Amino acid sequence: MSMDLDKDDLAALCAGLTTDEVDRVHRLLHEWSVGPDSNFPVQLALLTRAQWRIAANLPRLMNDARKLIELHLAEYRRQSQAMADDFADTVDGQNKELKKTVEIHIQATRQAAEQIQVQLADAEAVASRVKALMESAASEWGSIKASTTAQCERLEQVSNDLQDRFAWRVILRSVAWFLLVLGYGICIGHYWIH
Repeated sequence: MSMDLDKDDLAALCAGLTTDEVDRVHRLLHEWSVGPDSNFPVQLALLTRAQWRIAANLPRLMNDARKLIELHLAEYRRQSQAMADDFADTVDGQNKELKKTVEIHIQATRQAAEQIQVQLADAEAVASRVKALMESAASEWGSIKASTTAQCERLEQVSNDLQDRFAWRVILRSVAWFLLVLGYGICIGHYWIH
């Protein structure tokens, strides 16, 4: 019955082939089944045996691989723990430095604030003095302005008086000159006629 199946399989394999191709397939199958030690079935058996040997070593190889992975994981955990400890120590050191820096900054800020308050108090005192001086200066300016206004009015009065006097002097001089010229003209006319 297996022969029939083989023939049916062979017939299915050779379907659509030329007679020459069918002869080649038959020869190939015959050589595989009854060929020398280096033929395909022997090579397949050797390959299968090598695969079974490897398959037999797989549990041992898997166990060795598991042990190796466990060793690597243990080393990884140790290194990770060491890195975490180093990181924690570094962070603690940096936190202490940061805390110290913040405390120094707070102290400096307090000192600066105290100095600013002292300077503000001094500035307030100076501002009070300046305000008093400005008020005093404003009152003095008011009195000076009133005095200057009075002086200007007096100067204007004096100027007006001087202008009036000057005008009278000019008139008197003009009259004196006129009389002098008239007298001189009369004298000359008197001499001229005589």
